[in-house]
Amino acid sequence: MSEPDEDKSGGAAQGAMTAPRGTAYAVDVASDRPARVIWAALLVGPLILMLHFTIVYLVAEAGCTGDGHGLDVFDPPVPVIVTVAATAAAAIACMAAVTWNYRRWRTSVDDSQRPQAGWPFGDVDDHEARGSLAFVGTLLAGFSFVSVVLIGVAAPFLRSC
Repeated sequence: MSEPDEDKSGGAAQGAMTAPRGTAYAVDVASDRPARVIWAALLVGPLILMLHFTIVYLVAEAGCTGDGHGLDVFDPPVPVIVTVAATAAAAIACMAAVTWNYRRWRTSVDDSQRPQAGWPFGDVDDHEARGSLAFVGTLLAGFSFVSVVLIGVAAPFLRSC
């Protein structure tokens, strides 16, 4: 098998082309902060939901079926207490994600809504980090909030085992 011929810009030796007419060398996306912020804002709500569900499910499962040494710690009423505490924490985190995404989306719609320089969740002036992905992130975080509340609301009223 022959190696690809190196073109005049040295692209074949440095990496694959990013597009037919794009850069002829590999592009390092690890240092692309706006792209990481976009993905974080988009996925933070569903990640909180998955973490909440996993914690609640594992504690309830350990409390109801775990008879081994060390699992006595999870006997009822611990699953109810953990479910209520995890639901409160996850709901607060989801609302923070909704606020973060909503503010990012509003800055793309209305220039008068631009936050102060001290906004703690990153630079909201990045053009790539605003727009439709911020709106979708707001919806995902909002749906995650509703799901977290619906998962946790039954704990005080229904037996976990």
